[in-house]
Amino acid sequence: MVAEIKVIKGYLGEMIPAGILLISYDQHSLGWRLGVRLLKEEIENGAFVIMTNVALPLRKFCARMRTAGLDVMKEGERGNLAVINAFGEKRKNSFVYNMEKVDESVFIPKYFEIKQQILRDYNLSARKIVHVFATLDMLYEHFGESFVKSFLRAQLIDDEKMVDGGYSFWSMFIVNRDVVPDDLHSWFVSLSDYVILTRGILKEDEFIENIAILKGTSEDFMPVVLQMKMPVTQVPSGFVL
Repeated sequence: MVAEIKVIKGYLGEMIPAGILLISYDQHSLGWRLGVRLLKEEIENGAFVIMTNVALPLRKFCARMRTAGLDVMKEGERGNLAVINAFGEKRKNSFVYNMEKVDESVFIPKYFEIKQQILRDYNLSARKIVHVFATLDMLYEHFGESFVKSFLRAQLIDDEKMVDGGYSFWSMFIVNRDVVPDDLHSWFVSLSDYVILTRGILKEDEFIENIAILKGTSEDFMPVVLQMKMPVTQVPSGFVL
């Protein structure tokens, strides 16, 4: 997978300041793992990752990240990562910033308050930052389309303030597009500077993962589709369901 990540990064090109990468996958795809592997490589290259979790209890969230090669607990304890835990639970890990029982009237101001606190606590003015939001579809499920658009507009404004403040960073938004309306997904694509769309196809004798790199910012960018094929494993004779 390391080689594939390098190929994908080569097609995407250099991230612009406050650039937004959208990773859009479907219900049969493991495309979200691609985003996690990109984060792992950024950490290995010295970046600090701010992860926002609205999808799962933190224990399960960390377990899923491990399946893609990122040990959230270990990197958090090493000072390479902080989690804004917006699932509504309280965790006592030093790198976890909890948002408990927040409704849509206070989510946005509370979120940006915590984000600023992380910047101060870790003194990130001289360190590259990558922010990942997991996931936009779960934010939509919790609060609806209008709120998601208001949140992302607020994110854009805050991003420009961070650029003006001298911070070096880019953001990744992960979405299961099968959960959100088509017009909202189209809005996500329009908003993003870089777009990776993945699609999983299950056939009788293999599983295919199509990885479409649809959008970039370099003058010579051209869309490309990469494909990974995984053969079906035959079960032993006598196997009974």
